[in-house]
Amino acid sequence: MKKKYIVIFAQIPNTTNSQDGMIQREIAIDTLCKDIPRIYIENVEDINFIKYPRQWINTVFNEKNKQRLISQLTNANVKIYYTILKRHLNKLLKDADKIYVHSLYHLGCIPEEFINTYKEKIILDIHGCFVEEIKYNKVHNELINKYEMLEKNFYKINSLVAVSNSMIDFYRKKYPGIKTNFITLPIFTRSNNEYGAKHFENRLNIVYSGGSQKWQNVDIMIESISKIADKYNITILTPAVEFFKDKLKKYNLDTKITIKTVPASEIYKEYEKAHFGYILRDDIIVNKVACPTKLIEYLSYGIIPIVLQPSIGDFENLGYSYILNEDLINGKIPSGEKLEEMSQNNYEVIKKLDKIQKSGEKTLLKLLQ
Repeated sequence: MKKKYIVIFAQIPNTTNSQDGMIQREIAIDTLCKDIPRIYIENVEDINFIKYPRQWINTVFNEKNKQRLISQLTNANVKIYYTILKRHLNKLLKDADKIYVHSLYHLGCIPEEFINTYKEKIILDIHGCFVEEIKYNKVHNELINKYEMLEKNFYKINSLVAVSNSMIDFYRKKYPGIKTNFITLPIFTRSNNEYGAKHFENRLNIVYSGGSQKWQNVDIMIESISKIADKYNITILTPAVEFFKDKLKKYNLDTKITIKTVPASEIYKEYEKAHFGYILRDDIIVNKVACPTKLIEYLSYGIIPIVLQPSIGDFENLGYSYILNEDLINGKIPSGEKLEEMSQNNYEVIKKLDKIQKSGEKTLLKLLQ
């Protein structure tokens, strides 16, 4: 009897990308199937844009490469191909029980003929609206066309894993009549600690946790901060420290606002102190179907999100509490008692999301086993 294993197409987790939302999801899925042998593939030679040096081709997981992996990736049952030749890939896929693909981008790493041959084995973790995202970022039309064609494979592969019900609704409308199995699976790390109610009294604390990407609406946030900096304690947690310092210099706030990089293992200490958290997302489809790790973290710690608009993933339907950025600027903030109710409500929203996650994990694990 052949040995059961899963082939996983993904960006390989390492010590430099461990805080990225996509990598955190990859780790969560890896933990879910930790008892099943896995073969990771990052690139396939001859079809990818990135060409690795010849010595990397068919590099199999070994003691030296362990240093590239973060501890959460279960090493005992893992092999890794940073790049594999197309002609060697077929046998791996043929003998695999399932093929788990992280994002439409990595589906593009699989030759089209292999997608057609092994479609019944493929489980695609959508991660987001990749086509709409690259359109939003105004990439070259040739690349957009490539992924629009690739996305039509949604009709034929085994299962699609989505982070929200909103995402499933979007794709059902985009591809009428689609019969592919959908699984809703939000991913977030559960804490073993218990956190009590926050007290909204005296001078309150605002946090921003994230980078400088376009969708973060940094300029809008900095403008907001400039109008409220004298009323709140504000902390920016980011790997892009110098970027934010330069932005704040315009308002002479670069020395008045705390800007720092915090290890993932320590960020909870900052969240424990925070009352509000910036997450300024535009009213576009990319955000309407999302399940941002940052928003989950905020709600998990009783932090009330500051938003441009409330339609982010399933959170509005789940009843989360938030404050509009314009109300923050104009001082239209509820009383301390009301804010404590809003904070507690966000704990309840996370409990609802936790139930959805556990149900999705159960369904997916059954499919993988």
